[in-house]
Amino acid sequence: MFFEKYGVKLERLTADKIELVRNWRNDPKISQYMEFRDHITAEMQKKWFASVNNENNYYFIINYKGQDVGLTNVKDVDFGKKTGEGGIFIYEDSLLNSDIPFRVIFALNDFCFDELGLETMVAHIMDDNQRAIDFNLVLGYKKAPDSKGPKSTYFLNKADYFKCREKFARLFK
Repeated sequence: MFFEKYGVKLERLTADKIELVRNWRNDPKISQYMEFRDHITAEMQKKWFASVNNENNYYFIINYKGQDVGLTNVKDVDFGKKTGEGGIFIYEDSLLNSDIPFRVIFALNDFCFDELGLETMVAHIMDDNQRAIDFNLVLGYKKAPDSKGPKSTYFLNKADYFKCREKFARLFK
């Protein structure tokens, strides 16, 4: 399964790519921003993949210009409440200060709101990850008023997302 929009391709994570993701996640440049920061073994990765490879979790390898460059996801999808928790990391340093992270999140959010029918996206962000906080605020996320560190909760509703997307989508054509 894949979803392609805004010049990026999101390919559903498969067992043959979990070692790639594990190597990325074990790199300190990525792990420093994660809640789980310990070294991930191959066995741990297989166990994790078995637990998330279902209809309530959508993990995607980010493919840009034919190259795998990161991972994005919506997890813990609750179809009754119409919510899911999003996440992203870009492994390729050269793409971090580009429009690619925005393209990826817009593609993911379009998938979540249009394809899955969700109404609200949630993000849990480590309070020391200012780059991710700023990124999510620009996307229209709002910090939950009762959220306290070291990890805070942010919400994005569908209406706010579509307003934000209007501003940015023209740039991606």
